[in-house]
Amino acid sequence: MVNKPGKPKSKRTPVRLRHRIEKASAAKQRKQRKLAKKNPEWRSRLKKDPGIPNLFPYKDKILYQIDEKKRLKEEELLQRREQTRDRIVAKPAKHDAVDPEGEKDGEEDLLDETMEDGTPAESSNPLAALLASAKARAVEYEGGSEGDCDDAADHDDSESNLDLDAPMNLAQPHDPSRRAFDKVYKTILSSSDIILYVLDARDPNGTRSRATEREIMAADAGSKRLILILNKIDLVPPPVLKSWLTYLRRYFPTLPLRASTPAPNARTFDHKSLTIKGTSETLLRALKTYANGKQLKRSTTVGIIGYPNVGKSSVINALTNCLGGGATRSRSTACPVGAEAGITTALREVKIDNKLKLLDSPGIVFPSSMETPTSKKKNKDDQARLILLNAIPPKQITDPAPAITLLLARLSTSQASLNNLLSVYGVPPLIPGANGDVTADFLVQVARKRGRLGKGGVPNLTAAAMTVITDWRDGRIQGWVDVPGQEEEGMTSDQKEVVREWGKELQLEGLWGAGGGEGGGEHDVDEAMDG
Repeated sequence: MVNKPGKPKSKRTPVRLRHRIEKASAAKQRKQRKLAKKNPEWRSRLKKDPGIPNLFPYKDKILYQIDEKKRLKEEELLQRREQTRDRIVAKPAKHDAVDPEGEKDGEEDLLDETMEDGTPAESSNPLAALLASAKARAVEYEGGSEGDCDDAADHDDSESNLDLDAPMNLAQPHDPSRRAFDKVYKTILSSSDIILYVLDARDPNGTRSRATEREIMAADAGSKRLILILNKIDLVPPPVLKSWLTYLRRYFPTLPLRASTPAPNARTFDHKSLTIKGTSETLLRALKTYANGKQLKRSTTVGIIGYPNVGKSSVINALTNCLGGGATRSRSTACPVGAEAGITTALREVKIDNKLKLLDSPGIVFPSSMETPTSKKKNKDDQARLILLNAIPPKQITDPAPAITLLLARLSTSQASLNNLLSVYGVPPLIPGANGDVTADFLVQVARKRGRLGKGGVPNLTAAAMTVITDWRDGRIQGWVDVPGQEEEGMTSDQKEVVREWGKELQLEGLWGAGGGEGGGEHDVDEAMDG
């Protein structure tokens, strides 16, 4: 059909062509969205404020107005703070007795505001500064009085006055107070028939509390049984282990234990038959013997206490691994363990069988009856001692240098130990500083050897000190504390009788130095170490 002259051509398109165009458009949009997802460039949907254009004729005037508003707002805030100070100072004395808390809160706000302003309180109101200083001194005095009361409680043998000094870094996140750890300890003490006191073989007396031992002896009219567990025995040589077993056996039944495998590259000692399996089976056999001999209608509860990171949870895992197969869950994961302190944060009960169950507890720094009021303060020496005992997690160590000084002082008593330390890092003999201290030179050498350097190649002494502390914790640095002299503390006849009777109840006669007599068991120790 021929169109008539002058008639416009129709713009209608076939439906087929229109659908094809729509499909192509949808496919193109799909492809663009797919490519946009793969595009690594981040694009914010919020448009950035371009600000005032430079070509705007009134830009300077607008900026001046903005600055003026900020200045007026700051002046108004300062004026309100001055009025708050005046109200606090002008409060009558009788108002203190009615609402002391309100004044305290207002005073704290005042101090915070003063610190935020960056201007001292003396320049604005001397009386307010004097009041704040008096309050601060009162709080400091009350804190010192509480510390003295804690020291006096250490010398008290009564159960209710036992002061458990736990470091802040090991507190539970939901209850960081020392009272929580006191509650955990008293729960274990009241519900346990046998208490295993786990000690670090490298420093048994450092991880031991005489006040705690007396507390256990006096609980429930002396019905509790206490066994000292010397853990990490693979980190000390056989003669040192034998000496400590002989020394500790004079006070309580003591058993050696290897609860876990050492860390990688740890420098350990071979104790022949004192293996993980052998020592854990011996301990489990003693506990089962006591449980079967008592003929109780309930299961015997064994509480495990000790300093942080001495291996309490590892002791439970070693005991559960002795049970063999047939368990529905993995025995090696009965309690979580880790190289750092603070892994266990609450009580945990592990059932061995119908007659025996174990109680795991978080690490607690127990008081020492030998402490003086001055040594209870949180000074550098106490922190250094706790760091070397691995009682503080590395992330919460603020100043590791004093711990390195203490470690060097301990190892310097033996030239062989000091040479072993220097060989670990491959450093030359140390050069004393102006005051005779070799800590700085040692840390500088370690920082250079281990690459702990800052900007410009300056040695990072803090990082180097943390490296040494980690190596000490994992056993890569050999070191231990020797047994004190026998004349330091005598052994009473009551203690001898306790060791003898408890050894018979647990059948510890001849089990690697756990005999009942003062000299018994040394031959068994030699045989165990000689294989």
